[in-house]
Amino acid sequence: MDFSSILQTWIAAVSNPNEEFYEAERTKPEATINTAVIWVLIATVIAAVLGALRTIIGINAMGGMEQLLSQMDMPPEMTQQMTQMLSGGAGAGLAIGSLLFSLILTPIFFLIGVGIFYLVARMLGGQGDYGRYAYLISTFYAPLTVVSAVLGFVPLLGGCAGLIIVIYQVVLTYFATKVEHRLTSGKAIAVALTPIVIFGVFFVCIAGFAGAVIISNANG
Repeated sequence: MDFSSILQTWIAAVSNPNEEFYEAERTKPEATINTAVIWVLIATVIAAVLGALRTIIGINAMGGMEQLLSQMDMPPEMTQQMTQMLSGGAGAGLAIGSLLFSLILTPIFFLIGVGIFYLVARMLGGQGDYGRYAYLISTFYAPLTVVSAVLGFVPLLGGCAGLIIVIYQVVLTYFATKVEHRLTSGKAIAVALTPIVIFGVFFVCIAGFAGAVIISNANG
């Protein structure tokens, strides 16, 4: 595996988004679903390591695990047991378990997300290949996953940057969709906005349900 080539592709994907980039990428022999999954797994491992490091730094900044647990208003016996567990290696076990959990779920959610984009694109007349489409999306999904983990070290910046990254992913999805599925700009935009539309519908449904419950309780 040529990590130098992978890094160059990732940098190009997020620093110079255009249709020409995706036209070139879709013709590569490695433009397959296997490559997409491998890249997502690499990004997941890097993000998990950075997340663990961020947690350790945060705990040390707060005076250590024992002091952190004491601030959680737990019984002294439970605080002592938790401290012994974490100092005895249970913390490392939890970290490893969390990593394995992420390594399983992250690629699954990624492929499901790509599948939703793919189905919407096909409904709008797209003619792309699912595996190649997953590869094109992974070219920016993987590096942006790492970037998000890095920005997490800066609390205030991380939150604002997270929103910017989400918006940027919509833009990059537009280019990948337009190129792979040979769609018009309008249809490609519609596909790229699918997650926002789904979230909006979900939010409206939740808000409507909550409003109905409040009104029902008020009348009752």
